[in-house]
Order: sequence, then structure tokens, then C-alpha cells
Amino acid sequence: MAVLQREFDARGWITPDQFAVAYGLARVTPGTNMMAFCAATGWMMLGTVGAIAAVLAVTIPSAALVVWITRLCEAGNQNRIAHAAIAGTVAAAVGMMLAASVNLVRGQLAKRRWAVTVAVVAAAFVLARVLALSPIQVLGIAAVAGALAGRP
Repeated sequence: MAVLQREFDARGWITPDQFAVAYGLARVTPGTNMMAFCAATGWMMLGTVGAIAAVLAVTIPSAALVVWITRLCEAGNQNRIAHAAIAGTVAAAVGMMLAASVNLVRGQLAKRRWAVTVAVVAAAFVLARVLALSPIQVLGIAAVAGALAGRP
């Protein structure tokens, strides 16, 4: 955004104050902030025509990309090689997540109270997988439990 501000100002398209207004309004607009920003800056430059052109310039390429990727995925559903590549990618992602989890917990397992760490990890797993709680809910429960338990 800083680069955009510098370029808009250098080219004389909108002033830094206008940029700040467009950016601020886009941040409070529900939905897609970037589209709101483009509409606002387009309107400041060329009025209604500029706002429409800016929104179309942002949405048409994205929509075309989504259609292309969807067709690619549909074509891949009948392709064995694509299924194998997806399965390999999923396996690699699971392995990387497991390795990251082990790295996060490794320092705690080396301490005296490793059983507490194992219990916390197991509880988080049960909350997420067995009770089907979202990660946000699990983190909230962990925060409350940590606040209640305090430090020994």
C-alpha cells in the first residue's frame, strides 16, 4: 500500500490525503477491502466511470482465474496422475505440520514437567478431533485454562 501511495502521488493521480481517505474507508467497508479501495481511488480519479473501471479491472481477471482453475480441477478429477500428485502433496503437508508441531513442543518435553505438555497436547487433540471444536475455540479454552492454572 505504501508503494501504491507513492506511485499515486508521484503521478499526480490523487493526493496523499485522498489516498488516506480511500484507504481508511476501504478498511471499514464490509467485504473485500481491496475492491472498496479500488472503487474509491477510481472514483477520486475519474468519478463514476473510474470507480466502475477500477472494480472491473480487479474482478474480471480474478474471476477468469477462478474459472480456469475450476476447469483445471475438474479435468484433474479423471486423471490418475493428478490424484497421485494431490495425495503426495497432502502427505507432504501432513508431514510438515507434524514436524512443526514436534518442533513447537520439543523444548517443553525436555523440561521436568513433560507430562503436563503431553496432557495439554492430548487435550487439544481431543477438543479438536473428538469434540469437533474449531482451532479458535481450542485456543480460547487453552487461554482460560492457562489463566486459571497460573504459573507454578
